Amino acid sequence: MNKIKHVAVVVLCVLTILAAFTACGGPSPEEQILGSWRDSTGTTGFEFREDGSCEIVYADVFVPLFNTKVTGKAVGTYTITELEDGSHNVKLIYTIFSKTVTKEYKFTVENNGLYLTDISDGSLTVYMAATSVADTSAPADTTAA
Repeated sequence: MNKIKHVAVVVLCVLTILAAFTACGGPSPEEQILGSWRDSTGTTGFEFREDGSCEIVYADVFVPLFNTKVTGKAVGTYTITELEDGSHNVKLIYTIFSKTVTKEYKFTVENNGLYLTDISDGSLTVYMAATSVADTSAPADTTAA
């Protein structure tokens, strides 16, 4: 009987330890948001860096008339806070045309998507993981010489 109790205690301890490791195994919200993200059109996006800085791309378009790519960028900072309900907010502060902009979003990261819900108006925008926000490749020239 003592041998059965001993085995049961060992099994219970092992299960408890495994449960503790699996509960803590996922990346933190701070780790999840790191990297480059683009909207479905590829014209706007964010790059969140480990040092708390971020790059905001607000216009990244190829202008065929001038055969050039135009990119509007701003560099700023971000902070992440946890809300009472367990969700997380990201607060961005950056400057565009000498005006300081502060935006706050509730965010989640799921299936390679960054879901940002604007705190001020409730609008949701989805950004997909990108290789780099700074990607400046233009469409190939398809005109015949």
